[in-house]
Amino acid sequence: MENPRNFTYEEIIELPQTSKVVDLNCVEGWSFTAKWTGVKVAEIFEETEAMENATTVIFYSADGYSTSLDKDYLLENDIILAYRLNDVTLPPERGFPLQLVAEDKYGYKWAKWVVRIELTDSPYRGFWEERGYNNTANVGGPAFERRG
Repeated sequence: MENPRNFTYEEIIELPQTSKVVDLNCVEGWSFTAKWTGVKVAEIFEETEAMENATTVIFYSADGYSTSLDKDYLLENDIILAYRLNDVTLPPERGFPLQLVAEDKYGYKWAKWVVRIELTDSPYRGFWEERGYNNTANVGGPAFERRG
């Protein structure tokens, strides 16, 4: 990021708020529909003057997990980092302080316990992607990638 910044939880929840009802779909076949409330990733980018040339956004979780998504996907779909689930503060087991609401992506892209975001102009493979899961993770698309 052009202007690296640390946000407190209070600063995040004071940013403009967005709510959406979204399905979380797992590659194992189950799904879960809920109302998610949080801040658009675009708002955080605006606050930090995110790198113009960045193509990939990496989300890091408190437990060491990581995943990435295309910056354009995040902006074009108004993707949010949620701090509330069905109008209740996100419980620790659901991802407090923040869970990425990666609409139309499989659940392994829905990073929980997000504590750091990094922008880069290089591709990135997170925990499950390094183990063969598809890096685009489109719901309805292939769960695994062929590697040559």
